[in-house]
Amino acid sequence: MGELFQLERVLGFCEKVCYFFVINLLFIISNIPILLFLLFVGAGQIRQCLPLFLACLIPMAPALSAVMYAMNRLICGTEKTAPADYKKGYCSDFLQTIGLGAGQMFVILLCWTNIQFFTLQIKIFPLAVLFVIVFAAAVLVTPNLYMLAGRYKMKNSQIVKTAVTVLIAKPVFTLGNVVALGIILAAFEISAGTTVLFMGSIYGFLVMFMNQSVMRQLENK
Repeated sequence: MGELFQLERVLGFCEKVCYFFVINLLFIISNIPILLFLLFVGAGQIRQCLPLFLACLIPMAPALSAVMYAMNRLICGTEKTAPADYKKGYCSDFLQTIGLGAGQMFVILLCWTNIQFFTLQIKIFPLAVLFVIVFAAAVLVTPNLYMLAGRYKMKNSQIVKTAVTVLIAKPVFTLGNVVALGIILAAFEISAGTTVLFMGSIYGFLVMFMNQSVMRQLENK
């Protein structure tokens, strides 16, 4: 009886590992444009080709939303198969998340352009600082945006408003999201070959797990 119980636990663990692996694989496949950019243009050319780089990042919006959706199902114990969960999270609000991603990339491009203009051209540094703050907020709000998009049926304007509110009102969780990304990047530096197999899904899991209390507070309101 004990051996059977141990076998079930091992099989359950293997199923979870496979779930993480498949979700991450689908996430990578969904982001072929940015992979092609890094392959043929290179990370060193991002500043020179920033509009193209940001355009290649737009497909990451529905992909990240799908990862968040799948990881939330895993945490809640309602997961099915990885392909089915990812497909539902990816396709159910595809146009909405594409629009959300395009809007976010546009804000980032606008901020970066103004930072360059106010620091290098006319040197109005207070305005440059303002756009730096908005730029940082547009980047830091990323997990909040797609965490909400992957869990709730909301208009994009509501998603943005709620995501920014959480960013400002819950600095501990914002810091947690940054730390989660830092852990993934550190693991990538230590063992890139292994980390790349799971980094997208593990990041999504960490974000969804840490923000469960925030999600419950939003639902109660």
